Amino acid sequence: MEAINTLFTNLLNIGLGAAVTVAAFFLMWGAFVYMSAAGSPHQMERGKSAMVNAIAGLVIVLSARIIAGMIQSSLGG
Repeated sequence: MEAINTLFTNLLNIGLGAAVTVAAFFLMWGAFVYMSAAGSPHQMERGKSAMVNAIAGLVIVLSARIIAGMIQSSLGG
C-alpha cells in the first residue's frame, strides 16, 4: 500500500509541475498578445482571455491537487 501511495504522490507532484509550467507559458503568451495589440480591441480581448483562462486553469489544477490530497489522507496516506 505504501508503494501505491508514493506513486500517487509522485504522479500528483509531476502533474502539478507540468500544469504550473503550462499556465505560466499561457499567462506570458496572453500578456505578450495584450501588450502587442497596438490598440486593436480584438487582440486586447484575446490577450485578456488567454490570461484569465490560464489563471482559471491553474486554480482548477490546484483545487484538484488539494482534493486529491484530502482523499489520499482520508484513505490512510
